[in-house]
Amino acid sequence: MKKIVIGTFLSTSIILSACSIGVTTEEKLSETLATIYEEEQGYRDAQQQLTVLEKKEQSTFNSSMELTQEQQEEVSIKVEELKSSLMERLTLLNEENESIESALASLSSFDSLIDDVKEEEIKTSLIDLKSLIETRYQAHDVVSKEYQKLTDLQTVLYDMLVDEEMEQAQLQEQVLKVNEQNDIVQSSINEFNEETIELNELKVSIYDSLDEK
Repeated sequence: MKKIVIGTFLSTSIILSACSIGVTTEEKLSETLATIYEEEQGYRDAQQQLTVLEKKEQSTFNSSMELTQEQQEEVSIKVEELKSSLMERLTLLNEENESIESALASLSSFDSLIDDVKEEEIKTSLIDLKSLIETRYQAHDVVSKEYQKLTDLQTVLYDMLVDEEMEQAQLQEQVLKVNEQNDIVQSSINEFNEETIELNELKVSIYDSLDEK
């Protein structure tokens, strides 16, 4: 299993010049980004809880693998703990997805903001910013779907642990599948993080441009 760490869309508390010509655009942009950030709070909360669950679940799984067939009752108890943790993770994943969906819905306010901007350079940058936010959320959707596949494989693995007829070779084969899917999940997380970095860099660049107007 893995520790999930996904990049956060940075807060927008940037001090703006009161004498700037673009102050109205800056204020609208700050308000829009602040709303998106607030909508992502559920995502951030879920991530913190997932990290704790992942660490504990990994420890429980490791201790389960150390038990022998003669300790089947103890194995069964630990497997129930593993399954309970997995279900809790899926609940958190759902909460995370709902948070991201709410943030995505709030992007509609970008359209009026873009329409109101007169400077073509700023307008283009805002269009790019909105596009990057959408791309970032698409990347999160990939993370979510790949993570769901990972939990499906882990569910099978946990069931195999309590199957007294299960061969060690079959168990190891399932562990390999879990590890391979885990790598896929991590790759999708890295892509999401890269999108987040690019998004934040463009956001800062836009604020700099507006402050110069």
